[in-house]
Amino acid sequence: MNGLILACVLSTITALAAPIQHHQSGGIEHIVIIDSNHPSPPQVIEVLQRLALHSNHSDVHHIYNNSAFQGFAASMRSHCLDLLANMSDVSLVEKTTSVSRERTETRQTSLTYQTRPNAPWGLQRISSTASISGNAKTMDYTYSYANPSLGLGTDIYILDTGLFTTHSVFGSRAKTLWSFDGNTTDLDGHGTHVAGTAAGAVLGVASNANILGIKALSTDGGGWSSNVIAGIDQVIQTHDARKFDPSTPFTGSVLSMSLASSSPVTAINAAITAAVAAGIHVVVAAGNAATDACSSSPASSGGTAGPAIAVGSISPTGSRSTFSNYGPCVDLYAPGEDVISAWPGAGGMLVRVLSGTSMATPHVTGIVAYGMSNATLAGDPGMMKEWVLSVGSRGGGDGQGGEMIMAGNGVLAGAGGEGILGFEKGEGGVGFRMVGG
Repeated sequence: MNGLILACVLSTITALAAPIQHHQSGGIEHIVIIDSNHPSPPQVIEVLQRLALHSNHSDVHHIYNNSAFQGFAASMRSHCLDLLANMSDVSLVEKTTSVSRERTETRQTSLTYQTRPNAPWGLQRISSTASISGNAKTMDYTYSYANPSLGLGTDIYILDTGLFTTHSVFGSRAKTLWSFDGNTTDLDGHGTHVAGTAAGAVLGVASNANILGIKALSTDGGGWSSNVIAGIDQVIQTHDARKFDPSTPFTGSVLSMSLASSSPVTAINAAITAAVAAGIHVVVAAGNAATDACSSSPASSGGTAGPAIAVGSISPTGSRSTFSNYGPCVDLYAPGEDVISAWPGAGGMLVRVLSGTSMATPHVTGIVAYGMSNATLAGDPGMMKEWVLSVGSRGGGDGQGGEMIMAGNGVLAGAGGEGILGFEKGEGGVGFRMVGG
């Protein structure tokens, strides 16, 4: 028998009788996704057995097993990769890629609406068409909204560095669902800051939503694509379980991802597409490299390229932030400079000012959670994306020849910006129109 099948046995008609050899440990971690469209897609355990592996083997780091995709991440040498390349029921084999949180810098005209004073500037900007004047680092602004539910019954998943769940702005609504290393503490602070803007009391857009931490990035804000996909796997499993749990109100799920890779990662984009197909709304950061957002993941899963909502950053004056990525993979822009939000420590009372598309993204995450009080939008991520774009305001160019849409909650979005109540899809599936009173 030639040396190719020394450690791994390919399960074909002719190889089934061959004995399973001992797996040769080590190698580089790869992500493997099973082809769900294959006439007879195998179970994860079957593919592992072909490679003389099992779910508890030290080289197997993650098992992905949800309603949207199945697969695993494992350290493997070339002979195993050669065998996988010849398996027609495996759709993807990709080397694990490093990812990191985005770099940060310390620095209605129709429906009756309600207001909340003492808010950060970003909340005023998403509920108004006007640019902001004054000191962005103060809480001197007013948040306007049409629906006081503010995300009630919606689960917001923050896939990031963790979550400081005892911060005062979260009340009893926050918990850590999963951590890649078993340590649920947010030792970086980035995830807590993002969560505060998405759903914190006083600081956040959807301040009645549930907040679920998915810790896929480490203390320094870095991590690996396999951990990100494992986090998405946990989100899909939890979302599926929540749909059939009558014990608490549930309107739907939003996944917020303020992170980036140095190049597009097929496995991450495929997992996001699968999550959206499972009914989960996904909002991602455009990135802070001042370049085409299509050049990294998860940003390349947004805009015209995919089903996620990708978010760039604007300044208080409404111009594109100099650091923000741009291009056809960006759907719209939201406040991302000098954003005040929650920070770990000091008995849950700390706040910090940060800048980045990481800070812009949770504004739109919150808008999506806010919009889910409309059951039609909640049940259709594609329609939600259309609605988010339709209620945004047009704000000129992005400096690279593209149009900028400024994120808004629809309350003061000008003509046609009647908030979320009563919207339904327009004739021919194009746009939206108001129905009822």
